[in-house]
Amino acid sequence: MYGGINLHHFTGGPCAELVALAHARAFGARELTTIVAVGHFGRGPISPCGRDRQVLFDYHPDIRVILPTLAGAKSVGIRDLMPLVTLWTS
Repeated sequence: MYGGINLHHFTGGPCAELVALAHARAFGARELTTIVAVGHFGRGPISPCGRDRQVLFDYHPDIRVILPTLAGAKSVGIRDLMPLVTLWTS
């Protein structure tokens, strides 16, 4: 398990998901299976922003994302959050 935190700042900066990905990579992780972002003050799981979704898809196209729903948390493949997208290649 690898963690990350978003320190809100007016200039922006990386979201907690991207910090967690960097933390995982720094400790040698190469294939991640699941990611979840959790809001403070008991908000529970929150959905990743568009930039995070793109990075997750580019680096971990088979990762699952825990999302909030009216029925509770649900695991969804990142591909399901990225309609009409193709894998980045160089």
